[in-house]
Formats: sequence, structure tokens, C-alpha cells
Amino acid sequence: TCTRKKEVEGLSCGFEVIMEMLIRTVFFFLLYLKCRIIYRKQVYFRGFSVVCAMKGSNILFNNAGGGKINIFSHPFSNMFGLSQRCIIVAKNGGKIVINEGVGMSGCTIYSMESITIGRNTDIGSGCKIIDNDFHPLPYSERYPVERLDLLKKRPVVIGEGCFFGANSIILKGTTLGKNVVVGAGSVVSGTFPDNVIIAGNPARIIKDNRE
Repeated sequence: TCTRKKEVEGLSCGFEVIMEMLIRTVFFFLLYLKCRIIYRKQVYFRGFSVVCAMKGSNILFNNAGGGKINIFSHPFSNMFGLSQRCIIVAKNGGKIVINEGVGMSGCTIYSMESITIGRNTDIGSGCKIIDNDFHPLPYSERYPVERLDLLKKRPVVIGEGCFFGANSIILKGTTLGKNVVVGAGSVVSGTFPDNVIIAGNPARIIKDNRE
């Protein structure tokens, strides 16, 4: 009897999880369709992407110069391979500005403060750009209740013409100048000047980059 009861409870829990994920998928897909209509002149979408600005937050696709922004989420849109769809989320007052000519493939841009991406920047597969710690770091601020009001966050500013290698991570408080190349798999934090190549964990300047 106990075994049967556990099986029923397990099935019920599994069904709830499936329904929750289905509802979330439908919600984000409808948002995606809405974005395709609203931003059809600014953005070229290839594949289902998550674009969500929650209450009090804002996402701006700025193509004042006429160049479209390219957001690639379809598995075959990048032959390097995509491990995820593009996820662009602003919440808790976060602001994201993506300027003309920016191209991205299967990356995450997640703001609770401010993220600005300069024109003609390329963001490789699996990259993460975040202006916050996502969770409070001290245990006492995560349990028993997560204190998002204590979350550390700082603006991220990315200059024009930058290039991020696959799976690089840009952390809160980062400022990159123009024409900065970030090596694949790098973890970036801090301020870097124009025309440099940076790589490593933590990322450091390894050489100059010609314009």
C-alpha cells in the first residue's frame, strides 16, 4: 500500500512538473511571436527565442542606423552548434540596450541592473552576459528565504565591434572598450580598453587587436 501510494504521489508530482513546463513554454512562445511582430523592423529572429521584460524593466532594440539585430536560436542557424536558445530577460528594474548590427547565437543576456551592447558586436554560442550574481552569495541570504533585495549587481557596458568566443561569461561590473575580442570559455570581470584580446579565468589582456 505504501509503495502504491508513493507511486501515485510520484506520478502526480511528475504531471505537475510537466504541466508547469508546458505552460511556461507556451507563455514564452507567445511572447516570442509578439516580439517578432513588434520588432520586425529592428530584429531578425531565426528560431524560437525567449525575450521577456518583466514589470518595471525594459529591453530596447536600437537600430537607429538601419542595421538589423540578428538573434539566432535555431539549431542549424550556427554550424558551431547551439546548446540553448537565446534568452534575453530583464527583471526587477533591469534594462537591456542592444544596438544595431549585433549578432548573437544561443546566448543568455540577463539583467537586473543595466546591460548595454555596442553596435556590430558578435556574441558566440553559449555565452552568458549578466549584471548580477543571480542568487545572493551568503547562505543566510539564500535560506530559508532568498533575499533578492540584497543581490549584488553592477552595470555591464560593451563597446562597439566586440567579439565573444563561445561559452565566455561576462560578469557584473564589466566594461569593454571597442574592438575587444574575448577568448572562448573566458570569465570576464573588470574594465578593459579598446583594441585588445582577452582570455582566461579570470580574463586578462594577452595581446593587442588591430582595428
